[in-house]
Amino acid sequence: MVSKAGDDPDSLMSLCSVFCLKNLRRTMCFSGEQNRLQLRPDVFLPGEICDRLVNEYMDLLHTDSDFEPQDGFFQLFSDPRSTRLTRLQLREDLVRDRDLEAIGKQDLMELHLTCCNRLTARSLQTLCSFKHSLRSLSEDEEDLEEHLQWHTVDLDFSFQGFNRLRLLNLGGLRAELDVETLLRPLPALTSLDLSSVHLPRPAFLTQWSERLASLVLYNVELTEELIHTLLQMSRLRHLDISRENQRTSKFKMTRKILSSIVQSLVDLVSLDISGHIMLDNCTVPAFEDVVGRPSIELCKSSIYPFQELKRPLQFLGLYNTTLCNVTHIPAYKTVSNVFAVCLQLVITALKTHKYDKSIQVTGSAALFYLTNTEYRSDQSVRLRRQVIQVVLNGMEHYQEVTVQRNCCLTLCNFSIPEELEFQYHRVNLLLLKILEPARQDESIQRIAVHLCNALVCQVDNDHKEAVGKMGFVKTMLNLIQKKLQDRMCDQVMEFSWSALWNITDETPDNCQMFLECNGMNLFLDCLKEFPDKQELHRNMLGLLGNVAEVKALRPQLLTKQFITVFSELLDSKADGIEVSYNACGVLSHIMFDGPEVWTMEEPRRTHVMDKMWAAIQSWDVSSRRNINYRSFEPMLRLLPQSGAPVSQHWATWALYNLVSVYPGKYCPLLIKEGGVILLQKVLELESSHQETKDMAR
Repeated sequence: MVSKAGDDPDSLMSLCSVFCLKNLRRTMCFSGEQNRLQLRPDVFLPGEICDRLVNEYMDLLHTDSDFEPQDGFFQLFSDPRSTRLTRLQLREDLVRDRDLEAIGKQDLMELHLTCCNRLTARSLQTLCSFKHSLRSLSEDEEDLEEHLQWHTVDLDFSFQGFNRLRLLNLGGLRAELDVETLLRPLPALTSLDLSSVHLPRPAFLTQWSERLASLVLYNVELTEELIHTLLQMSRLRHLDISRENQRTSKFKMTRKILSSIVQSLVDLVSLDISGHIMLDNCTVPAFEDVVGRPSIELCKSSIYPFQELKRPLQFLGLYNTTLCNVTHIPAYKTVSNVFAVCLQLVITALKTHKYDKSIQVTGSAALFYLTNTEYRSDQSVRLRRQVIQVVLNGMEHYQEVTVQRNCCLTLCNFSIPEELEFQYHRVNLLLLKILEPARQDESIQRIAVHLCNALVCQVDNDHKEAVGKMGFVKTMLNLIQKKLQDRMCDQVMEFSWSALWNITDETPDNCQMFLECNGMNLFLDCLKEFPDKQELHRNMLGLLGNVAEVKALRPQLLTKQFITVFSELLDSKADGIEVSYNACGVLSHIMFDGPEVWTMEEPRRTHVMDKMWAAIQSWDVSSRRNINYRSFEPMLRLLPQSGAPVSQHWATWALYNLVSVYPGKYCPLLIKEGGVILLQKVLELESSHQETKDMAR
């Protein structure tokens, strides 16, 4: 059997790292003076483990809502004699100047900073302490004008001495800084990212013409001088001159320029020209284009300049150009339309640009399309879990309607509750928070209630109790109350009652919450306001069946008003037999407590029991059911007893119907829970009616 890429379980190293980080004081640390976190004196950690601990720490802060920042965490890595750091990725405002200073004695080789907007000019001095070892330095910012504090004009910072630095990302460097002066002291550069940087005198780049293998000039305004400079970079293997938006560009791409790039940069394996306006037509006319399946053969290329390549490119970016719809493209991987967005790239973008509204809106929509059934077979468990985590991040940090809707819709593409169970507590909290406002967007409300209902269906009782304590029952009843005020019985109303039915199943605490939160009066009001809504009636009666199964709560149902309503519903033909069946179930549990608890004069107990007998006899025992039982235990309690033969009969009928119509599902359950022995006892009881015995037999 071939597994999907990335479908292997997390490594032991990863699992141990997460455990240690969540239990620092119980594993590698102790509480020192003023309760400060300190590394145990007998702990010595190599670079591989230290790097993983710090990078995993940053990930946990962004993906696990229960994980709190640890004060003094970076101080644990201050002494190179006991810890070694080499490759770090630090993100967002969780990183402060003091954190970089704490690791200033380490021989860092790679440092990647993303949206670290709390770092100030102080950290530039700390950066100099790594110059003897640093080989890769990159910094990504989202709101460059507001957050880019490192590159202020009056800073006396130089890369002098960073002789080993090979990879550098200065994307977004402010126009006031002289990029040429800043970069000149770096002799060893092989990879340079100058995205969105102003290059008034690009010729200085030829300093690295014999070394530079990768050059990223995304959103850099191209000029003839810059193109001339690029053509001299003979060792380039990756060139990105793409743009975000055609409308802001003064430069026009031509067939001649593309041909020059292909002819001069003979080592090129990756080229991205997305977003550029083509001044003249580079494509082969349709009548000359080679007929047949898309091909990467150079001679068949539908784009003239690329017929001059020495070999097909590994990657070619043509998105948002007039070249994106041609048939034959000489590249193994292309980005020629929006549907080629790779799921992993979207996840990375959403994590990296958590506060960029446009990316969050577009990215969350992309996740919805990329996780639907069409692409699901190619997605590993680990990848889908990453999607869930980044979706929940979006729901936590963005209250914007479009993002919330996209996130909720994306969650609907997963198997619920199975695929969401690893984040069960978190996802329920977020959905309940969405449903709190009295006037929520109607579509979001509908999706969120649907998800809430699915999350409490077919999960164990511990999960249901935990969700109940979050305020689930009260939230659903508030939604019902609002719909009742609007006199509207829509999907939100029906899903809310269905969710209450599911969350109260064999969960007495939640049943009690339902009663304490005025649930019974809402039941009566809904029954009166919507007398013809069959699905609503079924959901409400199913819920009340759960309440009736709790012996301590049954006295609250034993009132003239409630018993009369349940008795009348015995005659209901709504939803086949389901409403009548559920009403009879409620009454069966009440009858099971015996005549001594029946203190009402009206309706009389014998009269209600007669109606129950009549109702059961009217049902077709071969009826296919719109119901799902996880356990027969509440029914089985009604079997070996003589105080309420009608309750015994209802339970026997229910079991007979389920095991005869769905034998594969329910026969094993009946045997597992000891039902066969109890049915044998029904046959032995003289009080059992003959019809009951016949079914039991």
